[in-house]
Amino acid sequence: SNLVRALVSWLIILTDVEGFSKSAVQSQTGRLETRRNLFNLLEKQTQPSTENGLDPEYPWSFTGRLWFRPALTRIPSGPDDPRPPSSITILNLFGWTLGGTVALEYDDSPVGPYREYVTMGAAVFKRGAIGQWGSKLFVSTKPAEDVCQKTWSVPAALANIDFDEDSADSLKVRSAPDILALKKQNIGVSGWDNARILGENPTSSKRYPEQGLPVFWTPSIKALWTPFVPFPSTKGDTSKLPLHRLRLSASAVRLTLCAQNPSDDLGIPIPIGLVVDNVLIEISRPQKEPL
Repeated sequence: SNLVRALVSWLIILTDVEGFSKSAVQSQTGRLETRRNLFNLLEKQTQPSTENGLDPEYPWSFTGRLWFRPALTRIPSGPDDPRPPSSITILNLFGWTLGGTVALEYDDSPVGPYREYVTMGAAVFKRGAIGQWGSKLFVSTKPAEDVCQKTWSVPAALANIDFDEDSADSLKVRSAPDILALKKQNIGVSGWDNARILGENPTSSKRYPEQGLPVFWTPSIKALWTPFVPFPSTKGDTSKLPLHRLRLSASAVRLTLCAQNPSDDLGIPIPIGLVVDNVLIEISRPQKEPL
């Protein structure tokens, strides 16, 4: 509230005043620690909560639709290519791995509607878990970029993302991003009408499975993992990854033909994709044990 923020601000000022009058009693380190704690309290009071979930164990939720199309891609090899931490093994055969494209349209989220595009970089493995790592994640609004970075430490990038509601026969990437470019990217997907399996008002349809499909997520490297019993950590593993549980449910799932020519940005697209409509993605708080 405004009253709480005002009180905290006055306390911060008073710690400075007391610092001059009681320097012999309170150390400089102690005063700095007190001010740091007060600043953290003020920041929490100033920032609105992003928790919009109905389940306290899964305080964040997203609803909307998505399209995933796998692709064969080369493993990162260039000096500037993004790559996962060294503790993660990239699964590959003769230098080829499984990447792809994920396009998501959120009707509701902790920061309202927005679009998301993820370039999936490789199939990966760590401590008994198999997953897929995203080499770059783009979002269409500034609030979405902020919540990704501040709440889950997702290195999201702001981009112009356009999903064409045209009558194309299939979904395809009209304009793919350059994941190495520093400038703001223009991303386009055509045939998005094919992702609306349930039409314009899908929210009345029941979602399955009712308890949600369990998936694990390491947001700091944009990777999804299959449920697993983790192997013991190896000695010297310094890249402990914050781990969240996800629950996924949806009203409609469909395989769709979505052929597209190979390119440097897309790899060799596999011409069969997955469309999910009225999806509910629920995110838990960080697990006690990281990956």
